[in-house]
Amino acid sequence: MRLRSILILLAAMLALGGYFYFTNRPEPPVKEEPRKFAWLIEMDDIQRIEVSLPREGKSQAFIKIPREDQFPWFFDDEAKTDIDVQRWGGGIPLLLSGPGVERIISENTSDEKLAEFGISDPQMTVNLTMLDGYQMLIRVGDITPDGRSFYVQAPNTRDVALVDISWYEVIARLINEPPYVPVEED
Repeated sequence: MRLRSILILLAAMLALGGYFYFTNRPEPPVKEEPRKFAWLIEMDDIQRIEVSLPREGKSQAFIKIPREDQFPWFFDDEAKTDIDVQRWGGGIPLLLSGPGVERIISENTSDEKLAEFGISDPQMTVNLTMLDGYQMLIRVGDITPDGRSFYVQAPNTRDVALVDISWYEVIARLINEPPYVPVEED
């Protein structure tokens, strides 16, 4: 009788141990796909930035002029006007070096589809000039129906991706609210 009780307890313990082993096993790590970018360049290679809102007839250009102990970005005007460092920060070249995309929605896109996405008559264009003189033209089309993204044509391709609306808003603000140094009043 005693042996039988020990075997029953042993079987119960093995069953409980097996249950806890299989229910408390860590989940295998989910392998995340690498983040995709509409384009990817080194932000330090950007020499000049020209942003246009063609539908509104507005544009603004900026140029990098490295100087000792001075912020390197200026308005690309005759006076090379200073930029408000607080507004500009390091964020603008970083944002333009390659925005992450929510997804690529069309590859080798036809002219008809580019027109559907608003890229044939873009909301915004960004022309980046690199230190070596290479230029990249980025076209930003219409806002998506859900209002959360913009259609963007990757430079030198016919691929169209979705970029978060906040990216567009930050870049458009360079034109709508240029980052001039605030004038101090006496």
